[in-house]
Amino acid sequence: MSTKVLLISPYGMNYYGGVQHQLKILKKELKNTGLDVKILSPDSKDFNIGKPMSIPFNGSKASTNLLPNRLVVKEALEWADILHVHEPFIPIFFWRIPINKNTIITHHADLSKFFTFLQNKLIHKERNAFAVTAVSKVASTGLPNDLTLKIIPNTIKVKKSNLNNMNNFSFLFIGRDEKRKNLKLFKKLATRMNSFQYNFTAITNHNKKSPGITIYDNPDENLKKSIFSQCNIYLAVNTHGESFGITLIEAITEGCLVVCSDIKAFKDVLGPTGIYFENNSIDSLLDTVEKLKVLDLNNEHQKQLQYVQKYNTTKVITAWISLYSQI
Repeated sequence: MSTKVLLISPYGMNYYGGVQHQLKILKKELKNTGLDVKILSPDSKDFNIGKPMSIPFNGSKASTNLLPNRLVVKEALEWADILHVHEPFIPIFFWRIPINKNTIITHHADLSKFFTFLQNKLIHKERNAFAVTAVSKVASTGLPNDLTLKIIPNTIKVKKSNLNNMNNFSFLFIGRDEKRKNLKLFKKLATRMNSFQYNFTAITNHNKKSPGITIYDNPDENLKKSIFSQCNIYLAVNTHGESFGITLIEAITEGCLVVCSDIKAFKDVLGPTGIYFENNSIDSLLDTVEKLKVLDLNNEHQKQLQYVQKYNTTKVITAWISLYSQI
């Protein structure tokens, strides 16, 4: 009989977000190894704890359920052999999950500035788990030094690709219309540059018209791939609140060179291959774009592609299988 792994998340699966995206990948890839994998979350097709509601959280909006269905939670917990809890610092949900030696906890974001009054109790509960992991060093920020922690990064299939062939720069932005995603800076760049000479495309959660920018409101995966193929520079202009940056890797594998703000999370992901500009500075961004004109962009793209191979699904899934097998 296959080992039953329950992936647990406080976030609605019908809403786009980094955690939801990772759970879908983990479920698919872990099942391919022979494990029986289901998801417990709001809007889950497996164990649905109820409809999520959007609440302001960590500079963003979290789609979570404040009153999870207890019967569904009970049924899911009785089904599982291994509990894999994602984003445990959402306390209303976390309290209902028994944390013991068949439980693995994964931190996706640095939430230590939040729930300060609950942090000690939450950490105390985590100490009962078999293992505590984080997707990055940033995501582990604020956790006690004496807490044994393993870094297992987010993952995506890293395929061989070449830089998309364009006559000129074609810039792409992906992100919700939130202050920290900084669509405002992307729009400012389009205004400052000649938008008739360069192409600007944004994938976001609204369809408001913006001069010089083609906007797509939450396209499906097929259309998203088509959009990627029409761009060659992915601009990650985020200002803060990022713990990883899986979209950077996705953009590289889809044939885009990544130019990003110099926040720690992005520098951790791309290391020396990143092309960085000063966080939230339009002047620095313009200077960086100007420097692109004298670089061998194909070569720079291949450097990035080679560097992000360590996040490839095969390697990361192997790490999870190894951890599960020890329980």
